[in-house]
Amino acid sequence: MIGFWVLLRKEIKEQFCTKKIIIVAIVFLIFGMLSPVMIKYLPEIINSMSDTGGLVIEMPDPVSNDAIVSYASNISQFGVLMAVLLAMGAIAKEIENGTAAILLSKPVSRLSFIVAKLVSEWLNILLGLLLGSLVCLGYTYILWGDANALGFTSQMLLMTVFLAFCLSVTLFFSSLVKSQIAAGGLAITVILITSMLSAVPKVVHFLPGGLISWGNQLVLGTPGGAEWGALAISVGLVALGVYGAWLNLRRKEL
Repeated sequence: MIGFWVLLRKEIKEQFCTKKIIIVAIVFLIFGMLSPVMIKYLPEIINSMSDTGGLVIEMPDPVSNDAIVSYASNISQFGVLMAVLLAMGAIAKEIENGTAAILLSKPVSRLSFIVAKLVSEWLNILLGLLLGSLVCLGYTYILWGDANALGFTSQMLLMTVFLAFCLSVTLFFSSLVKSQIAAGGLAITVILITSMLSAVPKVVHFLPGGLISWGNQLVLGTPGGAEWGALAISVGLVALGVYGAWLNLRRKEL
C-alpha cells in the first residue's frame, strides 16, 4: 500500500474541488427531508383526491417506522446511482487523460491508487448518508414524536456496506473498459441482477440485497434472522472488486 495516504488526501481534496461532496450531501439531505414528509401526508393527499372523484381509497395511518423504511428504500435506489456516477470515471477517466500514468510512475502502488479512490468515494457517500439520516430522524421525531433510532442506525450501517459493494463493482468496470458510460452501464447491470436475485427467498441470504431486507427487519421488528452470510459475502465482493481492478490495471499499458 505504498503512497496510500498521499493518494487518499489527493482524492479527498478533489472531492471538494469538484463539488462532488456538496452534490452528494444535497441529494441525501433532500431524501432525508422528503421521505418522512411524504409518508406522513401521502394518505391525506390521496384521500383528498379520491373525495373529488367519488372514489374512496382507505389507507392505514402511517407510523414512524414507515418513514424510516421509505428513506432506506430511496437510498438503496438513488444511493446506488450516486455510487455509480462517482466511481464510473474514477479510473477510466484518469487512464484516458494520462493522469494515471503520471501518478503510477511515482513511488505509489496500483493497489493504493485503487483503494484510495474507493475509500474517498465511500467517505463522500458516508458523509451524505450521515447528514441525510440525521435529517430523516429529526423530521420523523417532529412528525410522529418517536422513532426507532437504534434500528435506524443499524439499518444505515448495513447500507454503507451495500453502497461500498456498489462502488467496488463500478471501480472494477472503470478499470476494465475505456468508456465511463460503459463502466457505469455494466455496473448498474450487475447491481440490478443481484437485486433481482435477492427477491429469491433462499438466495437473498447470500447476496448484498439481503442487507437491505435485514435493515428493514431491524427497524420494523419483524421476524427474521440476521443475514450474516449476506454481510460476509458483501465484504468479500468489495475486496474481490478491488482485487479485480488491481489485476486490470496491472495488465494495462498506461
